[in-house]
Amino acid sequence: MGVPYPVGQDNDVDNWQAPNARLWPTLFLFDKKGNIRNSHIGGGAYKEIEDTIQVMLAEEYL
Repeated sequence: MGVPYPVGQDNDVDNWQAPNARLWPTLFLFDKKGNIRNSHIGGGAYKEIEDTIQVMLAEEYL
């Protein structure tokens, strides 16, 4: 289909329901251990999201 990035498909809605998402759109940032590190309902919060991503990328996991 020419999409240059990975796309997840959730036909059974399992991934949507797992973190108890109730509103659309909801963004969840998970760390390498599967913990929710940030969540945001709706659009925006780009600075907060970027800051969280940078913190997570700097962390070391053994």
